[in-house]
Amino acid sequence: MIPELVSLARLVVHNLTRRRLRSAVLMGAVALVAALGFLSVDLLGRLELSLLQGFERLGADLVVVRADAQVNLTQALLTVEPDAPPLPPEVVAAAERLPFISAPQRAVRAPESVGMELGLGHGSSLPLYGIDPTRDTTVLPWLEDHRGIDFQDGQLILGHRLRGRLGDRVRVLDHTFQIYGRLAATGIPSHESGVFVTLADLEALVPSGTPDTLGINGLLIQAPPDQPMEQVRFRLLAQLPGVTVVGGRTLLAMVRQGGTLTLRLLAALSVVLLLSVLLLISLYYVGIAAERRQELGLLLSLGATPLQLVGVLVGEAAVLCAGGAALGLGVAAALQAALQPLLALRLGEVGLQLQEVSAAQLAGLALLLWLLLSALGAVAALLATAAWLRRDPLLLVQNDG
Repeated sequence: MIPELVSLARLVVHNLTRRRLRSAVLMGAVALVAALGFLSVDLLGRLELSLLQGFERLGADLVVVRADAQVNLTQALLTVEPDAPPLPPEVVAAAERLPFISAPQRAVRAPESVGMELGLGHGSSLPLYGIDPTRDTTVLPWLEDHRGIDFQDGQLILGHRLRGRLGDRVRVLDHTFQIYGRLAATGIPSHESGVFVTLADLEALVPSGTPDTLGINGLLIQAPPDQPMEQVRFRLLAQLPGVTVVGGRTLLAMVRQGGTLTLRLLAALSVVLLLSVLLLISLYYVGIAAERRQELGLLLSLGATPLQLVGVLVGEAAVLCAGGAALGLGVAAALQAALQPLLALRLGEVGLQLQEVSAAQLAGLALLLWLLLSALGAVAALLATAAWLRRDPLLLVQNDG
């Protein structure tokens, strides 16, 4: 068995070195695909994450409150106004069944002493917000610093203007909390001077009288990318009785929806590109197999089995594609080091931050692409030569067409 494999390997190497120009062309093509694939997945993937973070920071598109509640539409980010009346339990239950991203929120006014302890001036009003960490779309995307774990009960998030260090413990209304994070500067009053805790913690701090709903007095809605804003608004009004649906952010919602659809389109085009590579390599090997049909027929006539010939041709393709992929990934790694700072600079100019990727993730991506391209070459060679090997060896030797 081992001598056969050694002979097979020697034959593969001999065939590759005998056709050096063809081997170099195929390796160059695979190297180009590998380099473009690595740079596209890495840089475009990080760009996508940066854009998604930017879209998340746009917050909610609509806010659902009780019909008699007041809403501040002058803020760039929609939030619930402190001390708005709580939503009825049936409305909260009905909202859970809607196919929208619905983030519950409760807001109350804290005593003046709480604001002074956290660094606000005398007479400053400090709002307390209760959020659901698993569904929030308005607060967590604006975290500037945080402890790196999931936000949970017993922790609080400080607005940008409030004083405190990460991990410190503070007293709020006779309850002790650990500072989880601080929000970035936004110029929005709720995010500049607000304190954010979980809904359960806010219920313990300031009982709402409606423990079943934790005193939720607003629902922040993100419109799906495939539904117009007015359609979402009308559906909310039809299925949630006794509420008002407000929001003056139609343009920002359109930006979010259009950007999300664009990112999905880019992902679909990446799949199409991969399939195109497989097709092109298959067509290339169809031509090679047609050119070498007499050689294949002669080897079959001399006693070689179809399986052995498949091993030779598939081995040639795998070696060429593996070598080309390794070459392309090496070039891509060098280009990535030069392109990453440029992309980060451009994103910084528009207020976005390029997402960081660990060396282990990059190495995993490179290994995955290398294995994928090597396998694609082998599969393409197998598909291209299978039809020829089913023919009669004598016809392969004699037939010119």
